[in-house]
Amino acid sequence: MNAPQTALVVDDEDQLLRLIARVIERSGGRVLTAESGPAAREVFAAHRDEIGIILLDVTMPGGDGAEKLMPEFLAERPDLRVIITSGDLLPPNLEAELSRVGGEFLKKPFVPKTLVRMLEGVGESAASPTSPTASATPGIS
Repeated sequence: MNAPQTALVVDDEDQLLRLIARVIERSGGRVLTAESGPAAREVFAAHRDEIGIILLDVTMPGGDGAEKLMPEFLAERPDLRVIITSGDLLPPNLEAELSRVGGEFLKKPFVPKTLVRMLEGVGESAASPTSPTASATPGIS
């Protein structure tokens, strides 16, 4: 990361959540995590002014994935940087919304280096969902 930031990582896969947290911490960032939509809302409410980037999984139990959480968080903090993760292609409406807000797509599985490159891109123009930085690379899921 260019400057230390606080990231909120929301994913229901515990191993992936821990790995992403480790990658961000090693890049100099601070990490807050949540394994569900309700937990993410609580963490966001408690740390709203500290969070600079959100990483959201598309599919979460209870339907509280990126499609619901991204607009909620951006309504309160339109300056947030957004990275959405998924093992599948994004639904067209979510892809359009992500593009509209200048967010990025990280396809699972990915290698940590891909996430680091995205994090280092803070302040640069965001990658489109089909850009090379958003492409799938063998590694983790």
